[in-house]
Amino acid sequence: MMTEADLKKAINSDNGAVPDFISGMVDDLEYIPRNERLGRAGRLKRKQNKKWLLAIALGAIVLVVVLAMAFDKENPPRDTVAGLEASFTRIEGRLTALEEKIAHLEERLGSEILEKKTALARSGSKKQYHTVVPGDSLSAIATKYGLTVDILCKLNRISVDQPIKPNQTLLVSPD
Repeated sequence: MMTEADLKKAINSDNGAVPDFISGMVDDLEYIPRNERLGRAGRLKRKQNKKWLLAIALGAIVLVVVLAMAFDKENPPRDTVAGLEASFTRIEGRLTALEEKIAHLEERLGSEILEKKTALARSGSKKQYHTVVPGDSLSAIATKYGLTVDILCKLNRISVDQPIKPNQTLLVSPD
């Protein structure tokens, strides 16, 4: 082991072996002089600053691209007023053609359709009744008319437990 006196003598000598040795140790230990040390907080701050600068730069690039597209006089956007007017004109033409076809069909079918509609409206508004015969049950009557027993009972204001009698008239359609 080297003593302090030997170390001072070696440093003062001109051969330079000790300073080379010490600089090698500094390189191996990755020594950073005190004035160059940042520490963990300094490194994190530097990383955050880089992220902010990167975000600002990207935002500026996006802004420039958007502004360039918005003020491009040579290639205006597709949704201009003229384009919309052309679309509306086409739609109006198609609508007019459909109206003409409907009018033509109404003329051709004419009164037949109106008569059928009127007949359906009249028959649909008539109330329909069922006269109970011996052997009928609420369930059989409801099934025959496409109803449930509960609906049949509500239409006739009766309960499920209440017996029905032959020649009793039951309402089987709501209107």
